Amino acid sequence: MGVTGNAMAADALGALLDRSLVQMAEASADARTYDRRTIHAVSDVWDNNTFPLFRAFAARTSWGRERRARATLAWMAALGGERRTWMVEQAAIAGYDLESLLSVPVTHQRDHRRIVRAPLGALTAEVAAEIGVDYDLAAAEVRSLVLERIGARLTGTLVVAVRRWHASERPAELRIWLDEVTDAHFDSRDSSGITMDCGTGQIAIGVGGRGLLCAADATVHLDDLSAAGRVRDVRTSTSLRTTSRRTRPRRRQEPLEDGALAAATILHQAMLEIRMVRYAHLAGQIPVRSLCLAFAGAGESILAASRHRRASMREEAFRRLVDDWVRKGGPDLAPWFAGQLASPGCGTNREWVNSLSFQPGGGAKSDLPVEAELRLAEFTRCEHPRAGSALVLLAVPPRPQAGRDEVWGLCGLKLESPQLFQVSSVAFHGATEPHLMGRSLRLSGGGLIMSADEAETRG
Repeated sequence: MGVTGNAMAADALGALLDRSLVQMAEASADARTYDRRTIHAVSDVWDNNTFPLFRAFAARTSWGRERRARATLAWMAALGGERRTWMVEQAAIAGYDLESLLSVPVTHQRDHRRIVRAPLGALTAEVAAEIGVDYDLAAAEVRSLVLERIGARLTGTLVVAVRRWHASERPAELRIWLDEVTDAHFDSRDSSGITMDCGTGQIAIGVGGRGLLCAADATVHLDDLSAAGRVRDVRTSTSLRTTSRRTRPRRRQEPLEDGALAAATILHQAMLEIRMVRYAHLAGQIPVRSLCLAFAGAGESILAASRHRRASMREEAFRRLVDDWVRKGGPDLAPWFAGQLASPGCGTNREWVNSLSFQPGGGAKSDLPVEAELRLAEFTRCEHPRAGSALVLLAVPPRPQAGRDEVWGLCGLKLESPQLFQVSSVAFHGATEPHLMGRSLRLSGGGLIMSADEAETRG
């Protein structure tokens, strides 16, 4: 099915929302295959696009809905090539072709200071050599390291502070993303200086005297305002200042009707809630799958409700839709829905809200389990020698008294001001037994050891 005629862009926009909910539900279905990267990226799409979707559908004619939907899709895709590619792929899965509606992707972007940022590039032997010529890698300091299973793949992110040779300016930030990590050994006490070897059929990043990160592929980005960077900025000045800036089409923002406003506010808040998984220590607390299942099919339902010609019928359709979301959320999400509907932003009729049935559920958070699978290990060091944190995310099995449909969940442990953080890739190989003693955590097999001044467990 191609998006080429009237009354197609609106359907495609609704389908993108529904595909987003399916993607995130699948990515959070089981903690042993949890894909935090996908969940964050997809939910982030709807931060600035949930209300535009509702306003696009609020047009009173099919032509008006189509025109607004095309503008919303164009605005959505203008963020960058990665967003645009995602839209095209997901729309194709739903049976729509968006290529004809979207402009050519922008290859360069500017940051909030309007400085041109080169696109991310693969880490090759040539790139590594160029970085080594300009920067003192032997004196680089590790700022953070994250090893995380994304689905079934082990990935890594290394951030180091590096200075240009013979320069007294503030260090630049070198960020390396590692895909398909095959081996990893890191000790926070030995984290000064890095090497980059790309000539052995894989990427090998040496850290300190004995640390090592090996991966099949790597991407690198250097956040630098060096002379070369400023020259690049000048070369791409005028045209890029126009093409890289997203501009929302200027039109009068019509207020949403009461039921539509409530639905838009609740859905937007759900996306913001889900997006909090970007903070790894909160991932275990966000009911991603439950929220996605409660809102399943929202795109199609919102469009159907908007197509009613009479205002009273539209209002009734949106109220039924919100009621359906609350019902599908069940007891576990009842407190969340009640809190959102009670907020002034919903602008809802109090009598209607009070008529909704909320059945709050209970469930105590479990303590650190006897069996777990490591999903994420993160070390962060601030400039102050005693500042920073260490964090792990563990996939934990259902409680013994859990129902038949309950799946593995996430449990997080964060340690402030870490004194020691040691991790190796063997810690990610299957089930392990966590041992928390005072201010230290160890996983059986010695794959991870960390100690700190303060520990906090987060379910």
